[in-house]
Parts: sequence; structure tokens; C-alpha cells
Amino acid sequence: MLQVKVASSRSIWPVLCATGASALAAYALVSWVLQIQSLNAPVSQVPVVSPEASNKVLAQAVASQSVAVALGAPKPASQDKNTPGTTAHQWHLLGVVAGASGQGSALIAVDGQAAKAFLPGQQVAPGWVLHSVERRLARLAPSLQQTPSVTLELPK
Repeated sequence: MLQVKVASSRSIWPVLCATGASALAAYALVSWVLQIQSLNAPVSQVPVVSPEASNKVLAQAVASQSVAVALGAPKPASQDKNTPGTTAHQWHLLGVVAGASGQGSALIAVDGQAAKAFLPGQQVAPGWVLHSVERRLARLAPSLQQTPSVTLELPK
């Protein structure tokens, strides 16, 4: 008599696991080969500059602010040139957060130092405090009671 046998439906999971394991083994083998090859590569030599040469390079350096402006950075914030004593510091206004009530803070870099956030009334530099902030500008004064003599404005 003729018997018909129905093929059993085999699960696909053993095939997927075997494929994943072989892919992982191949990845591990390739990564080890690449690591071993990189150990044989010559080490790149970094040039060492002597102190005498670095002094010459510093003497020939171009002002970084001029380079930044040439590359498209905004020009330094404007300041009132008529007030005596304002040229003693370089002010650079980087940002302002001001509310409608006049409260807020200003991000100011002084004399090329890293920029810091200042609240109104805080000392920005010796003899200068942040008097007030408004949208896109900050005013500095010798003291909080005096009228502001330096106005820093963000570029448009």
C-alpha cells in the first residue's frame, strides 16, 4: 500500500541562530585580523617644536579676532569710545537672556578670557558691574548707582 508522508514543518529558529553565530564569528575574526595588522603599522611621528621656534611662531601670529572676522564671525560688540577708562578692557558680548521685567543675564568675555554669565549687579571686571540687560544689549557701569557708560550690543 502507498503511504503519503506529510513533511513536518521545521522551525526556522535553529537556522537563524546558526546564521547569527557564524556572522558573529566572522566579525570577531575580521576585527582580530585588522587589530593585528594595525600593530605592525609604523607609529606616526608628531613634530616637536622647540621653545625658540614657538617664540618665532608667536611673534608672527595674526590676531585671532581679525582672523575670526575674516572667516565670517561677527565683529566685536560695540562700546562707547568717549568714556575714559573703557579702553582698559576688551568686552565681547556673546549672548543675553532678558525678561520683560529687566531681569536676566549676559554672557560676556572680558580681555580674551572665557565668557561667563553675569547677573545685573555682579562685577564683570575690576571697577565694572553689569548695570542692566535688555533685548540684544547689556549696559556696564563703574557702580550700580551710576549711569551706564558702556553699552554692549549683539550683532544683528
